[in-house]
Amino acid sequence: MGAAVLSAGGGSFPYLEYLGTRELFEKRAPVTLVAPESLPDDARVALVAMVGAPLPLFERFADPAHFTRPVHVLERHLGTRFDAVMGYEIGSMNSLIPVMVAASTELPLVDADTLGRSFPEVQTSAFAIAGLDMAPIAVCDVRANDLIIARAASGRWVEQLLRPLASACGSVIAICGAHSGLEIKQHAYHGTYSRALRIGSAILKAQVEHRDPIASLLRAERGSALASGKIIDTERHVTEGFVRGRVRILCAGAQEAIVSFQNEYLLAETGARRLAMVPDLIALFDSERGDPLGTEALRYGQHVTVVRLPPMAQHLTAKALAVVGPRAFGFDFDYQSSGDEVHP
Repeated sequence: MGAAVLSAGGGSFPYLEYLGTRELFEKRAPVTLVAPESLPDDARVALVAMVGAPLPLFERFADPAHFTRPVHVLERHLGTRFDAVMGYEIGSMNSLIPVMVAASTELPLVDADTLGRSFPEVQTSAFAIAGLDMAPIAVCDVRANDLIIARAASGRWVEQLLRPLASACGSVIAICGAHSGLEIKQHAYHGTYSRALRIGSAILKAQVEHRDPIASLLRAERGSALASGKIIDTERHVTEGFVRGRVRILCAGAQEAIVSFQNEYLLAETGARRLAMVPDLIALFDSERGDPLGTEALRYGQHVTVVRLPPMAQHLTAKALAVVGPRAFGFDFDYQSSGDEVHP
């Protein structure tokens, strides 16, 4: 549930992956979650993720063997074994895929990621922003195609190479990169699995106790509710491996709110006023149950609440805003905060 909130709409609640993980846990030993600070500097950590559009994963189960395969492909390429597993991003299915891989390989899972939430492109990774070499990267599709990106000029080039591969492979590919314990300690976002657990616990506890889950979340994360109303139109289309579109929400007083997305929610506005924008974490919730809704789950007639959670401080540097700010996603304006707070 917490990872669904941190997905910012990019897949939302990973129910099928949740079922797959539960089934895997019936056959495997429990996964050990370890703090990044505990890693030796020379530890070899496999970073794993799904790259593509979340919508196709509603048509097929996430196969643990598929997402574990690039780990073994990269081990053979490097001639070494990995010491731990970590996810590239904490959002939605990309939070549970590393858990599946850790269970399948019997390696510990690092309590960290490289995005702190979900973003739709690889160059938004903290490693790319820091200028780390993100190659080599192993890429596997659901068939029998295994590839190695041996070198890449930058994180943006990794994105430009992976995106057409994802499109050619049905918008779903499994990837694995390799980084050292030192790089993770210096550049990854620490404690993100723990944060997801806190968020999820707050929402689920409120649901069980028949309290307002959205209010519980906002108290825990210092966020704010931006708009509430009924969805009157949704448009979405898959292009270049992304799900792009927008949703229109009719609010009280006949006011209309519009939320635009590219896999994740990027901009919330009403009239000429911008309520929140990336890297703010924008999420849509079912107003009755308080469940987070992904872009693929939006339907005409739903009653939803638009929520803003504060951005991470690391995302507000000039270097980070160049790849996670509004202009990076095609908007013709700079980031302006609608609140003074940031997530530490």
